[in-house]
Amino acid sequence: MEAEKRKALSMYLRDIRDPRRRQGRIYPLASILTMLTLAAVNGESTLRGIRRAALGTNPRPTQWAESPPQYGTLWNVYDKWKKR
Repeated sequence: MEAEKRKALSMYLRDIRDPRRRQGRIYPLASILTMLTLAAVNGESTLRGIRRAALGTNPRPTQWAESPPQYGTLWNVYDKWKKR
């Protein structure tokens, strides 16, 4: 693959339409999906474990402000994604 055609995972994930309502969106969908994907690749199999792994992330992505998304946000994204 040519260097100029390569894209980072987060760039592909930015192209995905966000199924959530606009109201209350705090974290970009691409950031949440990147976090879910990387944690799963590293062996986490539960949302609780994924969030725990994200808490240990250093440095934290700037989109996360003070802390990564709460369980409810992760579950909401996962549930809407699963129904597609």
